[in-house]
Amino acid sequence: MPAVEAKTMNCSVLLSLHYVPTVWEAIDAFGSIGSILMGVTGITTLAVLALFVKESMYLLQHWPFQYCFLTLLCLNAFPFAAGGFFVSMIFPRLAEVSKSLILLYLHASLLMYFRLVIAYGDGDKNMLRKLYGREMVLQGPPLCCLCFCCPKVPLTRRKFYFVKLAIYQFAVMPLLLTVMKCIGIEYGFITQGYNLSPYNAALYISTISSVSIMFGVYGLMVFSRTAAAPMKDFKIIHKFTVLQASFILIRIQLIIFDVVGQAGAFPCFYPISSAITGHYISSAVIITEVFILALIAHVVFLHPPPYMIHLVVPLANSNSPGSQIVDLTS
Repeated sequence: MPAVEAKTMNCSVLLSLHYVPTVWEAIDAFGSIGSILMGVTGITTLAVLALFVKESMYLLQHWPFQYCFLTLLCLNAFPFAAGGFFVSMIFPRLAEVSKSLILLYLHASLLMYFRLVIAYGDGDKNMLRKLYGREMVLQGPPLCCLCFCCPKVPLTRRKFYFVKLAIYQFAVMPLLLTVMKCIGIEYGFITQGYNLSPYNAALYISTISSVSIMFGVYGLMVFSRTAAAPMKDFKIIHKFTVLQASFILIRIQLIIFDVVGQAGAFPCFYPISSAITGHYISSAVIITEVFILALIAHVVFLHPPPYMIHLVVPLANSNSPGSQIVDLTS
């Protein structure tokens, strides 16, 4: 058999068997191009980590610990994603584990954003008091087509409860679905690739995941728009936008590159299949985008407290050094 045909056959077999090369196989196959790619992405990943260290130092110096801690959990999405994808490039057999952990943390980071805004409002009860009766803008992605004609309704205790429910399920559901996916793969209920058979449990898991994401992102969007006006000095919309952008870009690009790679559209050179080539390209692209988003988040999140959340002032009717707590966010 000619060498070209043998090479083509090997690539097809690798793709059909979902073969993942070892570290040394990947290094030998990519050669100098792979070394340059790893060097550039490594430097970019270090830059993202350096930004996070600088942000940590600033927040610890200027913000109370509660707000600092929640903000760092949000900002940690960028070094976590960049580091995870870089590790998956060095150790390709850890790619699926890295991607799963990154996606889980992206969900968690948006939940931490929600808790951060609640902390800005001094807790759930006080936040509800501040937002009670304010108009909820229901038009917006990702349910803009369904809610295009929805009127603006006032926020009530029950509506606030359903918004919180949508956001919390957005963080918990991916963990449950990941466990179900692992069990399905172990017992043969899930087949690799894009098999739309009704007997493939991956189809139902993907459907549930998509619905969960839509309602979760929609709940965060409605909440952010409702809370933006009374808490405008905290730049809530800007913070949500940059975190949402990282979540959406990473998820969409992983799907696109995986589909194109499984279709055999990327270059293949033994023992690197088209899917593995797509993984390396997508990882490099995502790390670059994460660096850009980290720079934007650096500007958006690093601002001094617009005013003290609670201010201790002397009692007006007393000459003693007593004090009372005044909430300036009301």
